[in-house]
Amino acid sequence: MARASCPYPRLLLYALIIGLLGGCVATAFYLGLKLGFALLWGTEPNQVSIGTWAHLYPYIPLVTAFGGLLVGLSVKFFGAKGEIAAAIAELHHEGRFSYRFLPGMALASGLSLLFGSSAGPESPMIDINGGLGTWLAARLHLSPDSTRILTLCGMAAGMGVFFESPLGATLFVLELPHRRSLEFYEAILPALISAVAGFTLFRVITGTTIGGIYRFPTYDSLRPEDIGFAVLIGIIGAAVGTLFVFLDQQIQRWLTPYRQYPLLLIVAVGFLIGLIALIHPITLFYGERQIEQVIQVVNRYSIGILLRVAFFKLLALSLCLRGGFRGGVVFPLFFVGACVGMAVHQALPNTPLSVALAGMMAAVTVVVTKTPLGLAIILTVISHTTMLPLITIATLTSYLLTLPIAWIPSQRSRRDPPDP
Repeated sequence: MARASCPYPRLLLYALIIGLLGGCVATAFYLGLKLGFALLWGTEPNQVSIGTWAHLYPYIPLVTAFGGLLVGLSVKFFGAKGEIAAAIAELHHEGRFSYRFLPGMALASGLSLLFGSSAGPESPMIDINGGLGTWLAARLHLSPDSTRILTLCGMAAGMGVFFESPLGATLFVLELPHRRSLEFYEAILPALISAVAGFTLFRVITGTTIGGIYRFPTYDSLRPEDIGFAVLIGIIGAAVGTLFVFLDQQIQRWLTPYRQYPLLLIVAVGFLIGLIALIHPITLFYGERQIEQVIQVVNRYSIGILLRVAFFKLLALSLCLRGGFRGGVVFPLFFVGACVGMAVHQALPNTPLSVALAGMMAAVTVVVTKTPLGLAIILTVISHTTMLPLITIATLTSYLLTLPIAWIPSQRSRRDPPDP
C-alpha cells in the first residue's frame, strides 16, 4: 500500500529536526576528531602542519601505515560505506541511504583524517547525516518522495557545518547527484532549513569555522580584463581536474588486483602517502590548514614546486580513495586549486591573486563534483571576497569544457523512487 505524502509544513518541521540532529552528529564527530588530534599531534584539526609533527618526520610513513591498518580493521569489524558513487546510486535507485553502518563510517573516516589521509571530511558527513535523514523518515513511515527529501536534508546538514554558506552547501548537495546541475528542486527549502540549523548549532556549540579560515588578499574592483583571466583560469582548472580524473582511473586499475587483500592494500597505501609526505610535507592531511599556508607564503614557492605539490596531492588523494581510506574530494581539490592558482599568478602577475586562487579552487573541483552553483557560492563566501561574478565565470568555463567527463559514474538525471 502506498504511503501518503507528508504535508509540507510538517515536512519543513522534520527538516529542522534533521538539521539539529545533523548538527549534533557533526559536533560530536568534530569534538572526537579534535581530541584525537590533540592526543596524537598536539593541535586542532584545522591547525595541523609540519611544525606540529616535525618530531615524527622520519617515521611518518610508519605512522600513516599504522593509521591505514586501524581504518582497515574498523571497516572489517564495524562496516562502512565506500565511495560517494555508491551512495549516489543508492539515492537514485532507492531514494534513501542505508544507515546500518553509520557508526563504522564515523570511526573509519575519523581515523582516516586523524592519520593524515588526503581525503576530506565532507563526504563522510554527507553519508552519515544522509543516513540519519533516511532513519528518521523510516521511523515516521514517510512516503518514498518524502524519504528522499529528508535524506537530502541530512546531506545538506552535514555539508552545512563545514562551510560558512548554508546556501552554497545546500546547492552543492542537491547538484551532486546529477551531472547537469540541480534536479531535486522540491528539496531546496527543506534542505536549506536543515543546512542552516546544522550550521547554527555547530557554530554555537564549538565556536569553530571549518573551511572559512582563509585570508585572501583584498580584491577591490572588477576590471574588464579580469573576465578574460577568469576564463583562462577556468580552462586551466578544467585541464587540472581532467588530469585527476584520468590519474584516478589509472590508479584504480593498478590497485584493483589487490582489493582482495584489503588490509594489506590500505597499509601499503598508508605507507605510500607517508613517503609522499617525506618529499612534500604539505601534502599530508586533507588540506584545510595547508591552503592557508599556500596563501600566506605568496611567492616563497616557485612555480615548479607549486605544480609538483599539486600533482603529488592529486596522487595521494587518489591513493587514499582507491586504497580504502574514507573521505571526500572537496578540501583536497581546493588545496590543489590553490597551488595551481598561485602558480598562475606567478606566471601572469597581472592576474589578481584572489581571482587566481578562488577561481582555480572552484574550477578544479567542479570537474569532479559537477556542482557549479554550490561551488561558486561556497568559494565566494569562504574567500571573504566580492568576486562572485569572476568565480562563476571560471567555474562555468571549467564545467562546460568537461561536461563529457564523469568521475562519479552514478550521477544522472532524476528518477522518482517507486512506491513500496
